Amino acid sequence: MNHETILLYRNAFERERMLSRLAGYPQLRLHAHRIGTHSPEIMMRNYICYCSDLPSVVQMKRMLPSKNLLIFCPKSMKMMCSLLEDQYTIVLSLTCSEPLLEMMLGRFLSAPHPHDGVNEHPTVLTKREHQVLTLMVSGQETRQIASLLGIKVSTVIAHKKHLFLKSGVHTTSQLIVWALFSLYQ
Repeated sequence: MNHETILLYRNAFERERMLSRLAGYPQLRLHAHRIGTHSPEIMMRNYICYCSDLPSVVQMKRMLPSKNLLIFCPKSMKMMCSLLEDQYTIVLSLTCSEPLLEMMLGRFLSAPHPHDGVNEHPTVLTKREHQVLTLMVSGQETRQIASLLGIKVSTVIAHKKHLFLKSGVHTTSQLIVWALFSLYQ
């Protein structure tokens, strides 16, 4: 089965590197488009691109909300960029192994298509959760947050647990990236 996919690139070098890396996967029916050009095909659901830094990954996710997105990045950026992975976004090093690439392409192509532009369950934070999250983003530690808000440390911890549940992330780093991406656009 062929999967229509847009390959987004900034320059010819990026385009050729990605086309070369994906040449062994005939199930991908790639349509290459330079970022910034408009095309009727740009409304497809599957996109592959290369991002060399974290701001580029954030830009791609904002440009393509609710789309299946496979992002290639430099090996040195994989850990940081993977903080933005979610049910629609996969991040891989351009130099990853063939078995890993094949497995992740399978996951990417079999992913359910998200609803275009529809967020069925928007994240709603309480006023206090928003305050705690804002202080976390500013670099405050749990004890400092408790002191600044005049609440117990255990209460801050409870608010953090709620934030983890609501955001669907598992680490403080991911929570901060989620906050920067989701709440403070």
